[in-house]
Amino acid sequence: MTQSALIQGGAGGLGRALVNRILQSNQFDQVFVTARDIQRIDSTDSRVIPVALDLLSDQSIGEASVVVASHSDKLHLVVTTAGILQDDSLGLKPEKKLSDLTRSNLERVFSVNCFGPFLWYAALGRLIRHREPITVATLSARVASIGDNRLGGWHSYRASKTAQNMLTKNLSLELSRTNPQATVVGLHPGTVDTDLSKPFQSGVSPNKLFTAEQSAGYLWDVLNGLTAERTGQVIAWDGQTITP
Repeated sequence: MTQSALIQGGAGGLGRALVNRILQSNQFDQVFVTARDIQRIDSTDSRVIPVALDLLSDQSIGEASVVVASHSDKLHLVVTTAGILQDDSLGLKPEKKLSDLTRSNLERVFSVNCFGPFLWYAALGRLIRHREPITVATLSARVASIGDNRLGGWHSYRASKTAQNMLTKNLSLELSRTNPQATVVGLHPGTVDTDLSKPFQSGVSPNKLFTAEQSAGYLWDVLNGLTAERTGQVIAWDGQTITP
């Protein structure tokens, strides 16, 4: 039985490190790797199938799902790494107070962190709706926890990831009705030394600032240890469940 994995955002940083972990595991016969620019995907391994995908474009989402479906009728691991916290070119930064909110920034952050990943899952359709074991994981964040929020701020990022967590829970319930072997989770990768976190690393303890390879290793261990009983949860890099 052919085993297929799909990594959205696998051209650099944490996404590429996760692709490398998956390939090293030898658990999958084919690994779909998406990026907006497929020239950035390392496709030297014959198992890698590059797929162009822009989660901000419904047309791109539809076309990418058709490409994946042309190679496989089932996916067994789906990981989405999409995330945006700030974008200097758009004047987008984490809000310190409510008056910093703008509609355009809210829409952009929600589109990347929440809308895109789940429109992507919807487009995959039957590829994730089957009776074989499957794990669907979306990168979340500890700051999305309502119960753990003691500082406030970062309104659009927190809210978009919290909304993402609700869709994770909903999808977990939906898939479990027909496939008790389906596991749908959010994953908190810790603070990873990537462009997303660079402006906010000064207050991070050195032993809590992970390289992409470190974080990918922790997340890979979490993914390999998952059981269907944990479906719907948001899980940190160390395997602990994060309070909703």
